[in-house]
Amino acid sequence: MLCHTAPMTSPQTAPPVMRRRLGSLLRRYRKRSAMTLVQAAAVLGWESTRLSRVETGQYQIKAGEVATLLKAYGVTDQGEVSGITGVAESHQRKWWAAYSDVLPRPYADSIALEEAAVSIKTYFPQLITALLQTPAYAHSAIFSSPSPAVRKNADSLVQVRQARKMVLTRSENPARLDTVIDESALFAPSGATPDVMRDQLLGLLDLSERDNVTIRVMPLGAPAHPGLTSNMTVMDFRPPWPPVVLIDHLRGGVFLEDAEDVDAFAMAFDAVVDAALDVDASREVIKSYMKGKTP
Repeated sequence: MLCHTAPMTSPQTAPPVMRRRLGSLLRRYRKRSAMTLVQAAAVLGWESTRLSRVETGQYQIKAGEVATLLKAYGVTDQGEVSGITGVAESHQRKWWAAYSDVLPRPYADSIALEEAAVSIKTYFPQLITALLQTPAYAHSAIFSSPSPAVRKNADSLVQVRQARKMVLTRSENPARLDTVIDESALFAPSGATPDVMRDQLLGLLDLSERDNVTIRVMPLGAPAHPGLTSNMTVMDFRPPWPPVVLIDHLRGGVFLEDAEDVDAFAMAFDAVVDAALDVDASREVIKSYMKGKTP
């Protein structure tokens, strides 16, 4: 995730992307049950316009109200109900709330999604993905920003990146990470010393030993592939939550939630993987750069 400078909203407010996803899911269940907005709103004693705002993510709904709607829609599986109502309770303070002065809303949203994901697939041309960055490498990457505000808050943003790694190392249900790294990213970036890069490469090798982390290298001589035109992060979640794609850019990031868009990027990522080296060959390339390989 790129660094951002705009302030995020209050930690007491559920992340908008999560509200949108909750609203979209409730709308899908309502339509499946053949209930109209008026009929469903009446279950809660609401006007239909209020429920419409919930379904579009403009209005925050309480967990108990979500449970009541799900019952009316015929959703009875307790695990499913618990997973959905849990999002309605996401106003509870999260660890990233401590960094609200340096995290804009889109970045906070991406962290919330990351925390809930069961699978994260990433490709970033010429950059090691943030979830695998060591503190020194992260600082070098963040400090390369042209924004004075980002450079001023570099230390805090480095702390955020390190905290995000907990999704990979937590004891219960760690997320699976599948990432492709350009061979060009194995060279030290501007401002990074050889020691910084050596530690980063060692960090990659260490994390690649985890069962839930797969690292592949895109060789310099790789054939053309879809990753040449865009970075991408594809996140999958436990049912019934649909996958999401995140594309980073200089001014923030864009979430893609439409099924057709997500499928397109999922296919693009598979093509990137096909163009990359296999896992064992990728480890050997990383080791060679640790030993001082030069272009």
